Amino acid sequence: MSILYTDIRPMIKPSGKKLISEQFEESLAQSDKLEIAVGYVSVKGLQKVDKLVEKYNIKDVKLICGMYSVDGMPSSIRNEIIRLHKKWQASGIGDLYIVRCMEYHGKLYIFWKDGKPFLSILGSANLGALDPTSRTSRQYELSKTTEDIAENQELSVFITNLLEKCCITVEKIDEIKTIYERNDLLTNIEDVFELTESSVQHFNEKENDILFHIPIKAPKYANRFSTDRKDFTSSNINVCYGNGRKGKNGKVTPRNWFETQITVSVDITREPDYPKDKPFFLVTDDGYMFEAHTTSQNNKQLTAYGNDRIFGRWIKGRLVASGLLKPFDNKDGDPDRLGMVTEEMLKQSHMTTLELHKTNEKRLGKVFKRNEKNRLDKKQWTEEPLDVWTIHFCD
Repeated sequence: MSILYTDIRPMIKPSGKKLISEQFEESLAQSDKLEIAVGYVSVKGLQKVDKLVEKYNIKDVKLICGMYSVDGMPSSIRNEIIRLHKKWQASGIGDLYIVRCMEYHGKLYIFWKDGKPFLSILGSANLGALDPTSRTSRQYELSKTTEDIAENQELSVFITNLLEKCCITVEKIDEIKTIYERNDLLTNIEDVFELTESSVQHFNEKENDILFHIPIKAPKYANRFSTDRKDFTSSNINVCYGNGRKGKNGKVTPRNWFETQITVSVDITREPDYPKDKPFFLVTDDGYMFEAHTTSQNNKQLTAYGNDRIFGRWIKGRLVASGLLKPFDNKDGDPDRLGMVTEEMLKQSHMTTLELHKTNEKRLGKVFKRNEKNRLDKKQWTEEPLDVWTIHFCD
């Protein structure tokens, strides 16, 4: 047996001793099979395991997540588990499992070679200890190893029983409640108001019968470099990947990554109750309120009023918070187009369609005057009662 430490001042690692993460990688390098059963995982911890499994060519992996059956699972972790499940299943090396019938709070790592478990790590370290986040960087963990043959066999039997009696596979992950993480990209943004849960509920209760379902058009991941207009790689929600803005000096400036518009079909824009001509308030399901409007030819573009980055911060911010999308300043910093919203992302996050629902409420808001070029003059505005609509995503 040996004691494994964390290195956090003033409790620095004793001389000659190992960190938990060091022992994990050292043991994995000698293994051909890995079994993990922990209470909590993290996105970074899952990615670290995936990286090391690939580095050391591990051919058999089982990873059990134990503490999500009651309170639910954060969407970012859920999406990373699904990603790893698909990857490991495709390569035939293993899978992930979720404890369903109870809450399992143990922390156990078993390393195998040639059909036998040769070392186990057990103690306080959840998966996040392998690659701490800024939030857990001051969280001290302590563990120990055992190389005792009988103990390792007993622990491996425990893992087998836990899998067979208590776990579901990732195919049944929808049985676990999803916790949607807060989208902080709209916090402290001018002209965006944060609402309490009761305020959002108030507006939901004031909804009337006027309702529109607006599909969000995005390319498939495989088509993200396509130049075909029907793939929507440079328009709609991905307008930032289109042509930049040309200045008076002829210089073209890339569009900001958050710049977002939603293209609405003509079948909807022709409806008599479709919002036109005047801005209106949107109340989002996650507690924000801001002004929006419909613009462009036939009012086919739905976006935030006076600042179309707000709409992008709301839509793309949710995908960023769930771990599906990586933010960039603009397309020039994203040669692999990892910041492009894809059809697969929207389906996985249940965001393929916007539901726009009018309420019977009005609120005072800004209405900008227009200049001689018919553009909004943000220096001149009046305060007027504006309609309030609720907005959320659905499949």
